[in-house]
Amino acid sequence: MKWHFLGGANQVTGSKHLLETEQARILFDCGLFQGRRKESEEINRNLGFRPAGVDAMVLSHAHIDHCGNIPTLAKNGYRNAIHTTTATADLLPIMLRDSAHIQEADAAYLNQKTNRRDQPPVIPLYTLADAEAAIRLIQAHAYGESVILPGGVRLVHVDAGHILGAALARLEIPQPEGASLRVALVFDLGRYNLPLLNDPVQITDVDILISESTYGDRLHEDARNEGEDLRMAVNRALARGGKVMIPTFALGRAQEIVYLLAQLRERKEIPEVPVYLDSPMAQAISRVFEKSKTYLDEEYHDLRRRMGSIMTAEWLHFTESVEDSKAITSSRQPSIVLAASGMCEHGRILHHLKHGIENPANIVLLVGYQAQHTLGRRLQNHEPVVRIFGDEFEVRAEVETLRSFSAHADRTELLQYIQAARPKKVYLVHGEQDQRESFAKLLREKLGLAVELPANGDVADFSRDLSPAP
Repeated sequence: MKWHFLGGANQVTGSKHLLETEQARILFDCGLFQGRRKESEEINRNLGFRPAGVDAMVLSHAHIDHCGNIPTLAKNGYRNAIHTTTATADLLPIMLRDSAHIQEADAAYLNQKTNRRDQPPVIPLYTLADAEAAIRLIQAHAYGESVILPGGVRLVHVDAGHILGAALARLEIPQPEGASLRVALVFDLGRYNLPLLNDPVQITDVDILISESTYGDRLHEDARNEGEDLRMAVNRALARGGKVMIPTFALGRAQEIVYLLAQLRERKEIPEVPVYLDSPMAQAISRVFEKSKTYLDEEYHDLRRRMGSIMTAEWLHFTESVEDSKAITSSRQPSIVLAASGMCEHGRILHHLKHGIENPANIVLLVGYQAQHTLGRRLQNHEPVVRIFGDEFEVRAEVETLRSFSAHADRTELLQYIQAARPKKVYLVHGEQDQRESFAKLLREKLGLAVELPANGDVADFSRDLSPAP
């Protein structure tokens, strides 16, 4: 009974895990590694296992660092089921088709350059056809539903409170002798009191817990402060006639911001300036939110009863074409613009920043994690000059990080969740090394737990983990 840590162990992208028993091989997540181009290319093309030899796959949620390399599975022979929640099943086609488009477009662009240099052509990591092949394998399940996987492994998904449809998993793995091994997968744990979402569901009484540690070394501000933090920043920029530019992840954070803006508009706490959602993918995802009402909390339903549709409200302008997006950048009218990507690495937000970063009346609001080496991190670090599309721009706009925004549990929230789960052993993944080491120290000292910090490529023998000491 071996657990292979194949990706996202000692970093925060590229989540990928493989359970190997005598009867079956089951994959958990297959995310894209995101980083420098050459390194990412090599990691994403080399899965570390033979896809055709995998008997089933389980997906925690639809963020690209957990699902984005699934088409590579299909491309290389995987033909079995992909088990996930019903909401994730609705989101996954949007995410995979968009990612495939990016892969093909990037390859085409690079080939224009390499052809001139007489170099071999760039082959996309995968194509739209590969994404469609993967989409046909999706099997949707409700929270709480018991699913029997190959090898007799029992799976139950519960609400992670992270993004729409995100799930924590409880596994019961048959053992040759004795009771089943109980394993909890806490790949991305959400927070309490987040807008839109229900709180995380506690898993208890497990033998082994594999947990994320993204914020294992720090505390967040109270999630209930998000609306007030947003109000103050928006009003500050609009009062000086500027624009509010919000780089946002298309899945989760964009819808959260829209919901908070709806609350502020209803209370008349911000001016009724135009609000643009300048991301076709975020628009498609917002429509999934609109139909997934059973996944959303009571506060959302209360606001919706008072205001009508929130995710497709009349005051929210969806920009369909590139021309629509350009019209926003050229306009001097104060407005609020939400655009992908959340780390400012690609997408329409780059055009808004290019035209607005040198205007001191404007504000750039960072409302999500900014990875190392990204434009978002450079803005967060208040570098005076940044490069956009190869040109340098002075950062004269105000840049503020709203630290109450996070869909990941912080140090205290992770600690409380793990304590209530009562595991015998913990593996920490999905965190940079400093974060993991800090949190491991806390778990050992506070809870007396055995804690491991696996690296990508490590293998744990679960049956040996819980054997009595000789």
